[in-house]
Amino acid sequence: MRHAFVLFTGLLLVPPFMSCAELQQMSIELGTPETVLADKALGLRYFPDGRLAVVRTTPDCRVILTSGVSSYLLEGPAMGRFTSATKVLDKGNPGAFDNGYAGINSVVHAKSGELLAFYHSEDHEKMEAIGNGIPGFYCNVALAVSHDEGKTFEKRGPVLSSQRPKDLQGPCDQGDGEPWVLAEPAGEYLFSYYTSHDRADGRGVQICLARCRMAEALNPGAWKKFHAGGFDEPGLGGKDTPVMTSGAPQADAVFPQVVFAPELRQFMMTFCVNAWREAGHAERSGIYVAFSDDGIHWPRERVQKIWTVPVVARIGGEVAWHPTFIPDDSTGTHGWLYYGYSENWGHQPPYTPHYLRRRLLRCRTK
Repeated sequence: MRHAFVLFTGLLLVPPFMSCAELQQMSIELGTPETVLADKALGLRYFPDGRLAVVRTTPDCRVILTSGVSSYLLEGPAMGRFTSATKVLDKGNPGAFDNGYAGINSVVHAKSGELLAFYHSEDHEKMEAIGNGIPGFYCNVALAVSHDEGKTFEKRGPVLSSQRPKDLQGPCDQGDGEPWVLAEPAGEYLFSYYTSHDRADGRGVQICLARCRMAEALNPGAWKKFHAGGFDEPGLGGKDTPVMTSGAPQADAVFPQVVFAPELRQFMMTFCVNAWREAGHAERSGIYVAFSDDGIHWPRERVQKIWTVPVVARIGGEVAWHPTFIPDDSTGTHGWLYYGYSENWGHQPPYTPHYLRRRLLRCRTK
């Protein structure tokens, strides 16, 4: 299949062994959109409502995503060719921390054999609605464990929570959520990137980081948040310092997803910036990428926008959100950018919920 590409050139950090000339030639190419699953396909609606969590790609493909307020296991012969969807994690009972929403965003295979799923949980009770048909929420990052490669899950409870308790007089969105978890290359630590909605010290909604030792991954109390240059704050209720921000006032950095690209020897983050005063007419809003040597420090000069588009749903407006870059080769520089998309988002005709699309993405030198 032929793809038309839009070329974005910019200052992307590359490993020290690359020359200045090679640095100037580094580019990101973003292909034309393809629909993977349309609205109502396999019985799904409002999807993906978080990142795609790849369980495995051989001998068949298993991917978990959120549709509506629950998590579904998609199965098929290959990535992008899904033939079935089964609900595997649902919201909790009234009074539970996840009474309104349970959306798996990432999975990790533990050394002990279990599949660890990290999900965005929401408490909706007595929270003021955000608007556009979206309920208000207090969120946590929670853990669920599977012993059968994602067919069933056992909830283990929150592993990351905000330093601020739920405040019914506060903002409509609160807490720590939207996690992406990966094992760093040495295999010693799990890194969890998450969106902090607690707006500490007027910083707005930004992306923070926590980690735990891989050997302690089943211990909910093992996580430590990055704060003031170190990992010394507890994951449950501790303070945090953003590792990625929107870089501008009146704008939020949300929905982080990170991979390690072996060829570049770099961590690569895909995330969204929502300049919320733009009211759907995107200028600063869009999907961005960033690069880091260690996955902790993300210099501003290594950040660039690859797509100018609204990234939060509004009735009747275009939206592209929850991006997931899934490499399809060993270099980590070539693959597919999956995301939720709607041309005219909404709940009733002529508007449509978001559905699963993808675009080919390449990072390379000319």
